[in-house]
Amino acid sequence: MNVQDFTHLLQRPHEVVTASQTQDLEEVLTAYPYFQAARAIHLKGLKNAESFKYNNALKKTAAYTTDRSILFDFITSKTFTQNEVSQFIKQNTNWHCS
Repeated sequence: MNVQDFTHLLQRPHEVVTASQTQDLEEVLTAYPYFQAARAIHLKGLKNAESFKYNNALKKTAAYTTDRSILFDFITSKTFTQNEVSQFIKQNTNWHCS
């Protein structure tokens, strides 16, 4: 998977991740196991494909995720608005900046 393909997936998380993209993401995760965004998109692809690998990947992705509620929203929602999530994170971390 090249950078342009990955960026496309990041910019359009509501689109269905294909089986070949999911396989490519597995290769990315082998090289970069702590890449949280790649894990989340990979997990969404497994869920969309109703893969038997989904439950195991969910456990791993949850372990690597800092906020599981955002992961849950991303995986279960048909539309995922990144700007809304960014605002939510800012609101919850403002006390750290003071």
